[in-house]
Amino acid sequence: MKRLFIDTETRSRVDISDGTDLYTRSAECLIVTYAFDTGPAKIWEPWRDPIPPEDFWTATHDPNVVLIAHNSSFDRLILLRTLSISVPIERWLCTMAQAAAHGLPGSLEKLGEICGLDAGKLKLVDDKALIDTFCVPQRAVNRFIEPWEMPDEWERFCRYAIRDTEALRALFERMPTTNYLGDNLRSWRLDQLINERGFGFDRALATAAMDFLADAKAASDRVVDQASGGAVHAATQRNRLLMYLQRTCGIDIESLRASEVREWLERDDLDPIVRTLLEQRLEAAKSSGAKYRRGLEVVGPESRVRHWCRWSGAGRTGRHAARGFQPHNLARPAVSVRRPEGHPHAGRIELEPVKAEYIDDVIIPAIYRRTPLNGINSFEAAACALRHAIVAAPGNEIMAGDFKNIESVITAWLAGESGQVDSFAAAFADPKNKSLDVYRIIAGKMLGKRPEDVSETERQMGKVAILAFGFGGGVRALVNMSIVYQLDLDPLPGIVLPSATAEQKAKAFKAWWRAFRLGEDFELPCDVYMACDVLKQQFRLVNSAIDQLRKDVDTAVKAAVGMMDGTIYNVGRCKIFANRSFLVIELPSGRRLLYASPRLQTEEIKDPDGGKPWISTYVTYSTVRGRGWMRERAWGGLFIENMVQAIAADVLRAAMLRVHQDTLSVPAVLKYLQTLPVHARTAICLHVHDETCLDVPKGSYPVERFRAVLTQRPPWAPDLPIAVDTWVNPRYGKR
Repeated sequence: MKRLFIDTETRSRVDISDGTDLYTRSAECLIVTYAFDTGPAKIWEPWRDPIPPEDFWTATHDPNVVLIAHNSSFDRLILLRTLSISVPIERWLCTMAQAAAHGLPGSLEKLGEICGLDAGKLKLVDDKALIDTFCVPQRAVNRFIEPWEMPDEWERFCRYAIRDTEALRALFERMPTTNYLGDNLRSWRLDQLINERGFGFDRALATAAMDFLADAKAASDRVVDQASGGAVHAATQRNRLLMYLQRTCGIDIESLRASEVREWLERDDLDPIVRTLLEQRLEAAKSSGAKYRRGLEVVGPESRVRHWCRWSGAGRTGRHAARGFQPHNLARPAVSVRRPEGHPHAGRIELEPVKAEYIDDVIIPAIYRRTPLNGINSFEAAACALRHAIVAAPGNEIMAGDFKNIESVITAWLAGESGQVDSFAAAFADPKNKSLDVYRIIAGKMLGKRPEDVSETERQMGKVAILAFGFGGGVRALVNMSIVYQLDLDPLPGIVLPSATAEQKAKAFKAWWRAFRLGEDFELPCDVYMACDVLKQQFRLVNSAIDQLRKDVDTAVKAAVGMMDGTIYNVGRCKIFANRSFLVIELPSGRRLLYASPRLQTEEIKDPDGGKPWISTYVTYSTVRGRGWMRERAWGGLFIENMVQAIAADVLRAAMLRVHQDTLSVPAVLKYLQTLPVHARTAICLHVHDETCLDVPKGSYPVERFRAVLTQRPPWAPDLPIAVDTWVNPRYGKR
């Protein structure tokens, strides 16, 4: 196959922060630079001559030519929408996606440095200011500077663009390709279709929610102003409110983080004015207003949000990330509930899930009427409805399938923890039997309950324990995850310690004393810390294979980095090896996790009790942080977490490819998709973490068929237990 390297320079009155879709619909292409496999890079200036050069035109229409660009979805849309040059997605490659697939930074300059391009082939960084000169409207005159108005600067800008393409070509030859071939490349191309399809966004609901929230904020501001005697005018005035609470009210509150505010609100002796101010702060801190606003900013034609997904955007694990409206960051619908007297957690404020039916039938109508609801504050009501602003196309329905317990299952499967794998398989085979639910079993042991008596909220405690301890974590991991899930650790001593052995309690006390001396006890009472540590010990005892996997991975990584000779260590269904450039963990799928520039380092650890110090050996590697590059310390648990999340991503990718192909074989679905632009013909409109969503005509695709396709095991994991929860709704809300 021949290759054509391409880059475009554009201008638009729409800001690029409003997203690729809206920007490219209003853009003008000023420059196209291009280069073939050999020969100098060339330039075409459409503003000067709208007729494309013959070699460029021929190449873009030749099915044997592959086009390569950095962030190719942008350049593809620019060619299509501004120059009427349509090139099928199958003929594109993207060096930015290729970099992301290997855990490398997305910046062309940073990639050039890493790949060792000499200064002559790197971008002209100093001339980036010329983008602001020619591609952004000048505020003073409210128009663009035309090329002929600044000919010298324009000539420099053209040289900058040509150098861009030359750097792209040189870079492509040096970048790794392992994770951007075969099914991984097909996954990226499917991602391009999904981004072009986009998901529906309910403009009317978002607009109504903004008005609803404005009413709520005005009411809250009046309450805060009155309660503080005019000292604080709004609960959103964080610094002023904190100062008022500390100095005027005399309470020893360190911050206004939601977790700390909830702790203060659980006090029975709290001054009524302080309680009012804290309650208003907790409500006003909801961020759904900004998310509704962002959705309205980026939504495009047919009320759809497009180009929202960043393939492999979460780093080397291959997990996808989001931008713009960011459906990956939507909180699960829940409201704050204060437990009544007689409840085991009396006085505690806990989040309680809200069902989709209640949101659709009660909360959304109230938002449209701009009337507050009884028992639910308006800020939480709007936050609950946020997911439901994602909607199916007219006449369609959203069909979703979410992989159940996927990370926990993969952790046990990787380690060969047969007992836990069998437990998950049994639970998947009989999903209505709560006594088989692994999360309920573990939560029940933590709470002193039968699995069937564990509530949905309490079940999260079992999930937290598996995820915290499964990746080799200890008390710190459990505490951090309990904060995220708002789980109360205080009852644990009364449940856990009475059945603990003397040896377990002695180890737990020693762990607490050491943490206390180092200031790493999270200010937990001794018995609470001990209970958490005992749970860790019990988990590792019962799941010895998972605990051994952590040790084996740590040993293999250190051995590989110490030798750097390519020796392969087979651990947990994966292969681990290293050379001077990368530490490599090859997954069962064949995809590789790459850790750049690995090093073995040592550190002297001093015993806080005055014992003999020892030398700790650990691995560091270079990783991407934003657009930069920094060194990061790693340990066995981190590598296992990366492996598990990466395998979960592989399961999702494989399932999405199957679903995409299967839906194309359904006449009713295919007939509908053929009404869409060719670059948007996929039934998949959305995927969030381990969930895949279709936007298809009502009744066109049986749920049973969808579930069967999703749960097919990939060939590299024939014995991995897989199950999905499915639901159907016109809105993105689980029924």
